Amino acid sequence: MGDRFCVKPTCRNYADFTLNYDYGERVIAIGPLLGAPAQGSYDLCSDHASKTTAPKGWQIVRSASSRSAPDTGR
Repeated sequence: MGDRFCVKPTCRNYADFTLNYDYGERVIAIGPLLGAPAQGSYDLCSDHASKTTAPKGWQIVRSASSRSAPDTGR
């Protein structure tokens, strides 16, 4: 765990995961926190990472170390 916080506006938890969007492939990727902030990436705490859902037609891919394998949207 680093000194970065979750990007959710009212959350004061430390970030544990990094979320990235691939708009072309309609995929949301959630993996371990990157070593440094990256443009277009979003840092999330464990709670918000686990509650992330995908829009209809999108897929969530979670790395093995963050949760389970691919997850489909609603």
